[in-house]
Amino acid sequence: MAKPKKPAARKATVKFTSRKAAAAAATPAVAAPTPVAEKKRPDAPPAPVARRPDAPPALVAKHARKLASQVRVDVAALAHAKVAAADAHRLETLADALDAAQEAWLVIQDARAVGVVAATRDPVRAGRDHVFAALRTFADANPTTQSALDDIGDVQGDDDLISDTTRLLALAKKHHHDLDGTDLTDARLATIRSALGLFAAARGGAQAAAGTTTQAEDEATRGARRARNRAFWALAELDRQVARRGQYAFRDDEAKRARYAMYRRSAPTAAVEGASPEPTPVK
Repeated sequence: MAKPKKPAARKATVKFTSRKAAAAAATPAVAAPTPVAEKKRPDAPPAPVARRPDAPPALVAKHARKLASQVRVDVAALAHAKVAAADAHRLETLADALDAAQEAWLVIQDARAVGVVAATRDPVRAGRDHVFAALRTFADANPTTQSALDDIGDVQGDDDLISDTTRLLALAKKHHHDLDGTDLTDARLATIRSALGLFAAARGGAQAAAGTTTQAEDEATRGARRARNRAFWALAELDRQVARRGQYAFRDDEAKRARYAMYRRSAPTAAVEGASPEPTPVK
């Protein structure tokens, strides 16, 4: 009788690893170093702070317009002081921007008054209808735009009015050449855009007063204040520069030099965001 065969012995398997993997496995894990706070250099510039106006915005805008008029009178004599007619135009443009930003900010502050939202709604509705009609008439060769106008349709509420007007203003910008020569001028579009900003600000302020403030509305309020502040400093810096250069140009003529006096500033009022946003009145 044949003896049964013994089962074959299973061969041991050997796992091969690369030298790099073996070295990594043998090396104990080392914790990552704790980041060390970088020390501030003693000569490092201070962190920027949000500045609020150092004089009433209306005063600075009025001063800038008067200064622009004077520049146009003395433009030839100011050439060597690096002041040109373009500076007068910039002063007036920035003064207009500051007036609009200040008005938007004040609308938010006054939104608790009854009827503010309604009063700011009507100019937006009239502007919305004007842009809509103009695009229907003069952009009639563009099927994409006409389809967009079909989608805009009628106003269904304040949110819809804001959305519609925003879209229509964008379309008007796109069809600038089609609208040239019509009564929907750049100035008219700027007026509608400003009215839209005031209406949106009024709604945000009224909702805040009613206790229905949302994060978006808070941001709109902060944005209005920051926009006012940025507009102020842009104008103030140009106003001071032109005034200083005018004083330099007429340094030997006391009477003319006095026409380039800078507006009166209040005491230093640099402040962090969140401080009282209203400027300190000039005494």
